[in-house]
Amino acid sequence: MKKKVVLGLMVGTLTLGIGTGALAATGLEPIKAYLNSKITLKLNGETVTAKDANGKAVLPITYNGTTYLPVRAVGTLLGTEISYDGATSSVLIGGTNGSTPVTNNKLTLSSLGTSVLGSTAWHTKDPAETSYKGKDYKDVYLHNDPSTQGSDIQINTGKKYSSLHVELAALKGNQKIQVVDQDRTVLKTVNITPEDGLISLDVDVKGTEAVYVEIVAEDPGSALFVPLTTSYLTN
Repeated sequence: MKKKVVLGLMVGTLTLGIGTGALAATGLEPIKAYLNSKITLKLNGETVTAKDANGKAVLPITYNGTTYLPVRAVGTLLGTEISYDGATSSVLIGGTNGSTPVTNNKLTLSSLGTSVLGSTAWHTKDPAETSYKGKDYKDVYLHNDPSTQGSDIQINTGKKYSSLHVELAALKGNQKIQVVDQDRTVLKTVNITPEDGLISLDVDVKGTEAVYVEIVAEDPGSALFVPLTTSYLTN
């Protein structure tokens, strides 16, 4: 029989010393389940890895013939916001108003990782550096030292993707950003300032082998923030 795969919320608890009545009051029920390391996740044909909020790989759980996937990790892979409302014990998929649909043709740069990201000098998962305006993006490109980091990031598209959605924020200083392909053809140019907040660029990348997001001009002491969990490629 073909097993079902369900998006399940993984909730763990320490049961030692907790009575049956106390567990019932929390809505938790002890079960015997198995971490399943043999299951490979593929999104639109690409092998991907589900990761927790700290960037650590997480495994599916198999229970009674059904395989459960951690909903937050899957949401990150799909480029969909996942949050938890403790007051109502509710998992919120796509924000609080339901206006953001789950679209399975979007692959976040964070989930694709080194299969598309050709740059490492800007990459950070340091919690001290991954937040912008109170939101922790977990996995980002941060450019704040041109002398050691260079001036661009490379995204290997391999002629497999139709568009790139990249989010940018100027943390400090005014900056001119352009996106070019492997032949140095300019695909998009934008000027950003810290007052602009987090902006989005949508770029047609059909037929490209690689694209480069470049800082072509910047004020001294500038810093650029690129969240990889909300920037994505579309098939």
